[in-house]
Amino acid sequence: MKLRLVIAAILILMIWAGCATQLRNRELEQVAKDWSMVIRASQVIPVYPLTEDLQPGDIFLVQLPIDHQHEIYTQRGFLPLDNMIHRINPTGYKRFYERSFGAGGSGKPLPKHWLTPGKPEAWSEAPYASFPTYSFSVRSGGGFNLALPVQGVPVGLSLMGGDAEQGTVTIADAHTYGVDTVSLHRDVLVWARDNRRFLRNFAPQDEKQNYLRIVSRVYLTGRLNISLQSSRSLGGAVSGGAPKPVDLVVPSPGSDPQEVTLKSYEKNIEALNKMLEEGLKKIQLAGGDRFLPGATVKVVSASAGSISLLETFHRPVVIGYLGFDMAIGPGGVLGPPIPTHAVLEKEVIHLTYLRTGEFVEEERQNRVDQILGAIDKLSPEKAFELNKQVPVRNQEVEKIVADRDPEGKRLADAQVAKEMLKMRVVLGKRSDAELNAWERALEAAEQ
Repeated sequence: MKLRLVIAAILILMIWAGCATQLRNRELEQVAKDWSMVIRASQVIPVYPLTEDLQPGDIFLVQLPIDHQHEIYTQRGFLPLDNMIHRINPTGYKRFYERSFGAGGSGKPLPKHWLTPGKPEAWSEAPYASFPTYSFSVRSGGGFNLALPVQGVPVGLSLMGGDAEQGTVTIADAHTYGVDTVSLHRDVLVWARDNRRFLRNFAPQDEKQNYLRIVSRVYLTGRLNISLQSSRSLGGAVSGGAPKPVDLVVPSPGSDPQEVTLKSYEKNIEALNKMLEEGLKKIQLAGGDRFLPGATVKVVSASAGSISLLETFHRPVVIGYLGFDMAIGPGGVLGPPIPTHAVLEKEVIHLTYLRTGEFVEEERQNRVDQILGAIDKLSPEKAFELNKQVPVRNQEVEKIVADRDPEGKRLADAQVAKEMLKMRVVLGKRSDAELNAWERALEAAEQ
């Protein structure tokens, strides 16, 4: 009987723990979505979590159908950038900024020229951006660390101990930089031409379509202004980031009216900030004290019913981006650039890799050039063997080749053997099927 009671108790605890975990996950997801919706309101695609390591020219592989992307984007508020495959150094920076911000050339490479890591003037020469002030409501007392990218909100909640808080967040000290789609698209095509073999791995199969997502502009912030107002005090507590075992309370100015002066108020604020410094522990780094990675939070003003905080990042972090998507077609061919925002908002139903006119011819010529280059790298033995087992045989082309070497004796010469292969490629139909066959045969020959 006792054993049954023990088992029942264990089962109840497991169910309770599972429910608590699910509730916590839902709370975390909601916080992420709320923050993302704040950024999306400014027509910017949100980045979550915040990062400083995102630049124009970053290329990500997207393997979700557009419908599923839209579903996740709507449900979560953001779409993770979790499969980065390359970082292009855009060639269009100089032309884009030379007549405005005088940056982007070899002497002032971006973003390094504006980065100035660890210095107060970091990003001060970069273009400014402005975001509106956002209002929000958040409930404390959850008993766990909220996944807020704004550390000042949970810190303020802890200081106030309020149950239901209304607040505002102002994204201050914001900057942006990017490059035009035309030049970046051209850079992507050059990269794709040199990495066709890799892209062919993600060509369409069984109606599954893959895409490249290219970042063309990013938005950064170096400071956040947070204001909170409390409806009533219940002494709850919430913390953001690593838990800090310290009792942070708003200091009382005292009961004597004569002591309620500007000096005593400033003293209380100073004491409160010292408590925060102790709570947000420092570490030894580069021979000096540094706050834990992330941001520093400082109280600007406080009272029994409200508090204002200033959160400063050690270096500006990216909060959002703009970009374009390109569908990956047969043989690794890329489609035209479509704005990522339109894709995620489902304004575009289907991304196509099909091209017309000069684009098709240009793409095919690029593939032909790559095939000819691969032929030049073949060993004499491989070139001879490939001539005997030609992957694509065109009757008219084979007649021309036979007229050049009726007995096939000249193939022993490596240079002649390579020229014969090149002739077959250049004089062929250059269809996707033919080019795919040549690319597969050359890949096999290189192994």
